[in-house]
Amino acid sequence: MLIRPQQKLRDKLFYNNLLLIVVIFSIICFITSLNLQASTSVGRTDYEIREGMTYGPIKIDKQPKIYKIIANFGGSNTSTYLSGEVLDKDKDTLYEFGKDLWHESGYDSEGYWSESERKMTAYLTFKEKGTYYIQFNTEEKNMRNIDITIQLVKGSYVAHSQFGSLFLLIAMIIFFLLNKQWVCEKLAVINEKIEEMSDD
Repeated sequence: MLIRPQQKLRDKLFYNNLLLIVVIFSIICFITSLNLQASTSVGRTDYEIREGMTYGPIKIDKQPKIYKIIANFGGSNTSTYLSGEVLDKDKDTLYEFGKDLWHESGYDSEGYWSESERKMTAYLTFKEKGTYYIQFNTEEKNMRNIDITIQLVKGSYVAHSQFGSLFLLIAMIIFFLLNKQWVCEKLAVINEKIEEMSDD
């Protein structure tokens, strides 16, 4: 069967345009994911953490729920480890999460300096039906320096992010297979330029 060059070119343009639509769809999935991730309901904020502070019960019936945890550390020239635990209905630990929070400052030959890692953000996904709790612990000396906000995310961003990643990966593979010669030529040009820069 004879394939005309014009027909082959038209087919390639058609498939490349189709891939462009898939890439645009992937980008929309990522944007939707970011919007859902930022879309939260009014939650609970505790301005002074207490040892063993527990949030709950979180009841999961049919729909999965995602909770956004935001912790802020206000201490000066000190550090602490904030740990969180997800508990089941019997208050047994299912899994843990946490982060080192710290602040350092001082003076040197260039003047005042300050470095810190004051914020922890975590997303907890509850998929299976049941009752859950979230418990927090930290060092006693820093309890007054930590405030925690817990918010319910209004939508599930995970599915959109996964779909976007999957379709983008498929589009990249098909694009490479359709345009292998063009991609190889471009990579060769880039490689030559890198070699020229390294020689200089």
